Amino acid sequence: MTLPGVTQLIRLTTTDSTQTVARFLADQGAPTGTLVWADRQTAGRGRMAHKWESAEGGLYASLILRPSFKHGRLAKLSLETARAAGLALQELTGLQAAIKPPNDVMVLVDGKPRKVCGILIEASGGGGRLDWVVIGVGINVNNKPTLARATSLKETTGKAWPVESVLREFLACFEKSYRTLGR
Repeated sequence: MTLPGVTQLIRLTTTDSTQTVARFLADQGAPTGTLVWADRQTAGRGRMAHKWESAEGGLYASLILRPSFKHGRLAKLSLETARAAGLALQELTGLQAAIKPPNDVMVLVDGKPRKVCGILIEASGGGGRLDWVVIGVGINVNNKPTLARATSLKETTGKAWPVESVLREFLACFEKSYRTLGR
């Protein structure tokens, strides 16, 4: 399977967290473009140490990058990642998506914004340089979200979506956005 910008794919049925696995691999020297993708997470992670179980049907993936830019660009990377996710969802489904900074993508349901995607960016490095960045993306595709303020593509559109197609569209949009940051 070929995915835009992915040099190595680690495909898992179940894991505690794709982010945890990707961080470990990054510390072990995994190359830029390594993607950890799971069908299910038992301890998915988000900002401020939030944890949850991620049911089958969603997209749970973490991408390892080794950028040449400095720490100061991480906030921009987070927003560009959210923008890419929103654009991918709009192009794939026709839904209007909006970014809720710093790391959520929302769609309108009955005139109310509902979370459909969350992003977690973690980095390692020192002296202003980055050794690695791990971008975790969780998109509610066909799963039933547990948060009241969240929705899934299936709930919103009334149809099931191939998770691989959502991943492929996100990665294609992300590749274009990532280029603007100077890698």
